[in-house]
Order: sequence, then C-alpha cells, then structure tokens
Amino acid sequence: MTDMPNLLTTTPFQWLQDLEKRAKQKAKGLPRPEKVQQIWRGISFRLGDLLLVTPINDIREILHYPNALAKVPGAKIWVKGLANIRGILLPVIDLQACLEGTFTTITKRVRILIINHSGLTAGLVVDEVLGIKHFPEQQRDFETPCKQNWIAPFVRGLFNHEGATWIVFDIHTLAESEVFLKAAS
Repeated sequence: MTDMPNLLTTTPFQWLQDLEKRAKQKAKGLPRPEKVQQIWRGISFRLGDLLLVTPINDIREILHYPNALAKVPGAKIWVKGLANIRGILLPVIDLQACLEGTFTTITKRVRILIINHSGLTAGLVVDEVLGIKHFPEQQRDFETPCKQNWIAPFVRGLFNHEGATWIVFDIHTLAESEVFLKAAS
C-alpha cells in the first residue's frame, strides 16, 4: 500500500484524482463491439409443398377455418365466402386457388391469415401455419429466381435455412394485384 497517497497531506480533490488515475491503470478495455446481425422475422406457412414466409407485420391475425361461410354470388370460385369475424364481414380467399388454380383441401391444419393493406381486409386460406421464423437478413437471397411461375410475381427473395427453402411472399404486391382484386366472375 505504498502507492496510496497520504490522506492527511492531500486534499479530497487530489485524492479523487489519484483514485481515478489508479482505476484507469487497472481497468480493462471495453469489449469490442461484435457485428450486429439484422434479424428478419416472418410468419411461416405452407401452400401445397411450398414453404413461405411473409413479414410478421403484414399479418393481422391467424384464425382457424370457420365452420360456416356465406356464399358470395357472382364471385370467382376461389372466393370461399364471407366470414363474420367479431362483427366484421371478411372475404375468405383460397390463396393457392387464386394464384395457381389448385384448391386447398380443408383439414384441421388449414388456417386463415388476416391481412389489411390500404383498407383492404381479407382472409387468405393456407394449408398450414408453421409459426414465426427468424432469419439473418444478410442471408436473404434475391438472386435465385422462384421456380414456380404462379407465385413468382409475389416473391421477394428466399431464405435457405436448415435444409429448407423459404420463399418470401409479399402480401402488399398480392393485395394490389389485378388477379386478387378482380374477385368477381
């Protein structure tokens, strides 16, 4: 303890300066900042054999397929009907039938993704919702073209993760597309 200043001959200010000097000498440097990864989060779902994800903020709600739907006269056959969801009439669209022409078989796993884009609220029927997926944003592949022509206009990249290819599906492009908006026969 010989490097301690004599407390009787130093002022409190000098004592604090000496304490600060010794603390700086013994202090370890701050840890180096690690490279921060941007994480992309989305709702994952299945259409047939395709695994898709859409940004989590594009889906308002996920519902079970309703027991009853009101038919919509004059609508295309991929419009399954209207559902009354908490007093709001919601058009229910078979997404794969709308885009490809293959109708979704209604099973216990079928879900409805509720979207709301620019005032357009609709329910999209999908084969199954698989949960929330997280991917490092820098792993998003914008270069590889989508092999399925029927969905390609709505694809905004791919994620290859754990042996599976996840197609990033753009709900906004779908909601503004002519094929989606022309639901009348």
